[in-house]
Amino acid sequence: MINPNNDDRIITKYRDKMLLERLKILNDYAKQTLDKGQMYYIYDKNSKMQDGYNLCICEEGKSHIIIEASQEELPVEAQMGSVLRKNGDSYILDDEATLEIAKELYNLNDEILKEQTEFLESKRIEGHIYEMSENGRDRAWLFDITDESSNGGEEVEEIDFPKELLQDANEGDLFIYDDGEYKEYISEM
Repeated sequence: MINPNNDDRIITKYRDKMLLERLKILNDYAKQTLDKGQMYYIYDKNSKMQDGYNLCICEEGKSHIIIEASQEELPVEAQMGSVLRKNGDSYILDDEATLEIAKELYNLNDEILKEQTEFLESKRIEGHIYEMSENGRDRAWLFDITDESSNGGEEVEEIDFPKELLQDANEGDLFIYDDGEYKEYISEM
């Protein structure tokens, strides 16, 4: 399953959508199981703490609060994607909730990746010329300059841009989508 916090195969538009939907799933499940106690979700590794994790409180209005916890503070089996509850000052793993949430997030992940694929395919138009607005280390941001009405001038984050073109490409460079791939555009003037 894709981790929306650090996966390179998802574009920003759909990463953000996935994060919002994940939050809704977590908060809804926490609300339904409130009788089991406050729910926490391990959503990422902590970048400042070796063997540490970032947790969120699964409750509307509190999910933005980041809790940093070391592996020693957590149950031995806890990992990214685990659902925890608190018992006094200790976290306990909620196996049932972890399994249920994992299933829902797997389905969400699959649905959003399909939606992203359809979106990107709709923006890759044979014979259209694209201007690079930004060169990321592993992706390009492009504007379709052939027919603004077809895309409404929307910038597209392209994750399947040829790496060899990306290496030397700069803002303002032009590319053509030809035979199912981006190629350097050479004007015939």
